[in-house]
This record gives sequence, structure tokens and C-alpha cells, in this order.
Amino acid sequence: MPKRILLLTSTWGSESTKNVIDGILDRIGEEDIEIHIFNDYDSGRDSEYFVKGREIYSLPNPEHYDGMIVSLNTVGSIKHGLKYANDIAKTFRDCGKPVVGLDTHLDDAIFCGLDNYRSMYQIVDHMITIHDCRIFNYLGGPEDNGESIERYKAFRDCLEAHGLRVEKKRVLHMNFWKSDGKEAYDEWKERGVNLADALVCANDYMALGFVNEAIKDGIAIPDYMKVTGFDNVDEAQKYSPSITSVNRNWKMLGYESMDALLEAVDGNTEFDTRFVEGFVSYNESCGCDLTRDVRADYNSYLEGTRRGLETDLKHSYARQELFKSHSKEDFRKALAKCKEVLGFGDLAICLNESFFDGEPDKPKEGYDDKMIMITDEESVTADRNKRLHPEKWDQKEKVFLFSSLRNSVQTYGYLVMPYREEYLNEYRHRIFVESLSMALVVISNRIAFDKFKGIDIFK
Repeated sequence: MPKRILLLTSTWGSESTKNVIDGILDRIGEEDIEIHIFNDYDSGRDSEYFVKGREIYSLPNPEHYDGMIVSLNTVGSIKHGLKYANDIAKTFRDCGKPVVGLDTHLDDAIFCGLDNYRSMYQIVDHMITIHDCRIFNYLGGPEDNGESIERYKAFRDCLEAHGLRVEKKRVLHMNFWKSDGKEAYDEWKERGVNLADALVCANDYMALGFVNEAIKDGIAIPDYMKVTGFDNVDEAQKYSPSITSVNRNWKMLGYESMDALLEAVDGNTEFDTRFVEGFVSYNESCGCDLTRDVRADYNSYLEGTRRGLETDLKHSYARQELFKSHSKEDFRKALAKCKEVLGFGDLAICLNESFFDGEPDKPKEGYDDKMIMITDEESVTADRNKRLHPEKWDQKEKVFLFSSLRNSVQTYGYLVMPYREEYLNEYRHRIFVESLSMALVVISNRIAFDKFKGIDIFK
């Protein structure tokens, strides 16, 4: 019997999630291990729709797994997100199963994460010793976020080590969004301190938001002010000027997290903390010379735009096919067309039995024990406490991807697919999850309307 490992992810950057999974798969190699990935998109947001998506994490039964990796450091602040992650981890600890927090500090769990302090210290020291910066603005994340705390401490300590002073009026803490960069620029401008030798940001998105606003105001970066970020996201690397940032080394984080978990599963609990060192990408925004092939970047942008338009058209077609479903047979046929057009392999839609009650406005949390598992070939009743994907996949697949299907009021069920790394490219999987959820809203209303007329077609 293979080991079965649960991985909880929160995708804020598909490339980073893909790299984490790559590292995990590298560690597994040819070992007989099955991975179940439960992913939620934008779980850092607090609107009802996004909060509803987090219910996917309640679907798996801890008794069916040997251990769990939690990579939810973007769920939010300590007050909300970390408590939520700890509640999930507690269910595993109560079953005597080991838990690893990947960049996520959890109670009584192994921690494997980036050395935020050392990486931020390195980037600030570079700005002082190489670029002779003396006056700094600092834009941090939430003050109760663990990573944000470590990065700000490194910033303060580095300035102090060089005999420089942190000015309170030049420090702001926000929420890691791009819009925060714009807001910070406006706030500092009102205070009269929007210019400095350098701005150090706790992530790339806030750096991008700030630079966009500064450029609109006629301030050239890095000529008048240097800017650094953190996380090395693809958008920041392709931006002009490209953002000096810290690469989190996601693949190694995935590898080390799985290695630590497997050791714990085998009884070795000697080490409860592992740090992975990031590395700084010195780019244009801090004044470092960078050889860029602008033509290649432009061609890459054009090709990405073309693929994006093509993807949008394909998903629009898929949505229309799903919307037309008036029965489970129609729905199966629509799924077959979606697979063909979108280039997906196997997939299954698992719906709560209560979905077919025709009560679209009735709040529904979580998942029924009995679910209707629909593929393009068949529709069967399944017990989620025994099986979460079609049995025929067992012999040919080892890694599965799960995501919630819902609106802001009801959880309808979930989508499960054998994992392929290309599914995370260009939001292919994410848009499909959203398209399915939209289609289920239409179908749920249709079931309610038909029941009102005394008809029960969708059965």
C-alpha cells in the first residue's frame, strides 16, 4: 500500500506553486507515494466567495493520509489565516499524523521555510554598501504576518549595523497587494517623504504598485530613487525596470518539506525546523546593470498575449457548452467537449447530493458524505469517506489536484484531476474551476425552476 500525502496549497503565483510541487516530486522519485493536492485560489482575500473556497481544505479525512504539508502562508494574517491553518493541522495531530508547515508556522509542526531575515538583510546591505543609500523608505506587509515581521527586523538591524536611523514617518505596513504600493506613494507624498535614496518593499507586488505611481509622477526609477522587492515574481522580472528581489527557492522548499515529512512519517522527529536560503536577483530597479534582450522580452509578451486571447476564447466556448446542460447526460457531453477544447486529460466533477434538491439560495457548507461523481463517461454515487476520485485512476496516476466548486453561498462540490504542471500555466486550471462554478450556478437555478414546474430532468 503506497504512502499517501496531503498537500494544502494557496495559489498566489502559479509558477511558485508549480515549483513547490516539482521539488516534492523530485524528492519522491520512484517511491510508492501518492500525493493529493488541495488548492484554493486567492485565499488571502476575505470576500464571501473566496472564504467559501477555503472549504476545500475540510474535504480530506486525516485518517486516510500518512502526513500533511501545509503551504498556506498567503491565507492572510495571524488573526485569520494562521488560526485557520492551525485548525486544519490540529485534526492531523489529533490522529497522530505528522505535519510540515512550508513557509507556514503552525503549532506543534515541523517548519520548513525561507530564511526571510538573512535574505532581506542581504538585499538592504547591498543597497548601503554598493549603492551608497542612506535615506530609506520601507513598505512592509501586515504587522502580524510572520514573514513580514522577520523582513522588517532585518531591515532595521541592517540600518542600525551601518549607523543609520529608521524614520517612523518613512515606514508603512500594508497587505502585500499591488494597490498598496500606489497607496503608499500617495501617503508618503502627502507627508512630503515620497522620495528617498531607496525604497525597500516586503514583496514585489507592492514594489510594482509604487514604481507605477512614481513613474506617472515623473520620477524615474532607479535614477531618482532605487526600489527593491521580495519574492522574485515573474511579472516583476519582466517589468521595466526589472525589480531587484529575493528568489524564494520554491523548488528546494518543496524538496526539503517532503524530505522532512517523510522522515517524520518514518519516526525521525529529531529536527523540527529547516531553513532554505533564498538568493537575490540584482536587477535594474536598484541601479545594477542587467543585460536584457528587449526584443526577446517584447516577443515573449506578444506571444503570451496571443496565447492568453486563445485561452480566453477556448474557455468561453467551454462555459457556453456547460451552460446548455439540462441533464446529467448533457453535462457529461459538455465535459467531453471541454476536455477536447482545453486539452485536459481525465477529470471528475463531484457534487453534493443536496445540490440536486433545487434550493440555490439555501446556505450550504462543506461536503455531503454521499456525492455524485460525474465524468464524461459515467455518473455514479460515491462515498467521499472512502474515495475522492474515480477508482480506475488508481493504477495509472499518483498525483491528484482538487479544487472547490461554489458560489458565495453554497459549496457545490469539487473538481479533481490528475495533476499536470501545464495546467497551472496561463491560469488554465483556475479559469476552468471558475467556469464550472459559474455553470453550476446556472444549473442549480435551472433545477429549482424545473422543480417549481413539477419537472425533474436533471437526474
